[in-house]
Amino acid sequence: MKTFVGNQFSRYFIIGLQKDDLILESIQKTVQEYGIRNAIITSGIAATYHMRWHHIKDTDVHPTDEILEHSAPMEVGGISGMVIDGVPHLHCTFADHEKAWAEHLEEGCRIQYVGEISMIELLDLDIARIPNEFGVKLISEKR
Repeated sequence: MKTFVGNQFSRYFIIGLQKDDLILESIQKTVQEYGIRNAIITSGIAATYHMRWHHIKDTDVHPTDEILEHSAPMEVGGISGMVIDGVPHLHCTFADHEKAWAEHLEEGCRIQYVGEISMIELLDLDIARIPNEFGVKLISEKR
């Protein structure tokens, strides 16, 4: 276990999404445009018609990801995660009328009506996601 402690946060961002906007790509664009290095996603909700995600496919020493997609009217109940060294890593819970998912958010998720994402920028951490011996990217001090 490693704990990273900061004591300075700065700007907060609210991203309003409309019909056909892309969720992850909009967050990535905000991160780039405003030069955000590290942030915490504080809230994320949306009504969507297409979702794309990945999950671990097995429990091998070196994990394998499986990418899936689904098109239907869906509600996103929550998006959470962090931006570390300028790269968002987000998890998402969402459901259609039959089934619910809790997965890693991928590019290609489209808004049907509305989406709202909020995040707070962290200023004084010098961290990155660095792969360990199994290829899993863990939060670490920057090298």
